[in-house]
Amino acid sequence: MPILLLTGFEPFGGENINPSWEVVKRFSGYTLGEWRVEARQLPVAWEEVEPALTQAFDDLQPAAVIAVGQSGGRAQVALERVAINYCLGIDNKGLVRSGEAVVPTGPAAYFSTLPIDTLAQAQKSAGIPAYISLSAGAYLCNFALYSLLHLIQERSLPTPAAFIHIPYLPEQVLGSKADVPSMSLETVEAGFRVIIGEVVKMFSEKEGA
Repeated sequence: MPILLLTGFEPFGGENINPSWEVVKRFSGYTLGEWRVEARQLPVAWEEVEPALTQAFDDLQPAAVIAVGQSGGRAQVALERVAINYCLGIDNKGLVRSGEAVVPTGPAAYFSTLPIDTLAQAQKSAGIPAYISLSAGAYLCNFALYSLLHLIQERSLPTPAAFIHIPYLPEQVLGSKADVPSMSLETVEAGFRVIIGEVVKMFSEKEGA
């Protein structure tokens, strides 16, 4: 049974929850056709993300991977096209990165290898606000996408992968953040059902070609 690996992050930045983990954990064990979805939580820690991704690959041998992260301030689901070889920010362990490379010997950037244009359009057709983003930032979300694509490249795997940023949940923008965009977990979940369906469809069409 082929596995679609979804990853989400633990809370950070003073938040009690992270919408990325809240949505992906809902799909752990979800099946569609011959496919099964598995969810793994990633730490918000510079030195722990790559080992966690490597362990997930070793355990699951996924056929496709979608990493997910929170992006406060965005109003729509953002499918990231590019990961850059650059780190910036302080993690949950207090470790600071100030411009170091994700992989010192790696290329300047990697591009997502899932058809994110198709995935974004499928979501929009289903009434889910979504768009293509050209910047995953320089924090742990970008780090995870770069590490993921580098791992796949280094192992010469055929595994397609992408990263998706999602907005805050409504409960995260109460009080002082009342003017910050949010999206309900139910809407985000509906969007991911569309995405999962498109990934399964993509592989089915490839096998039937």
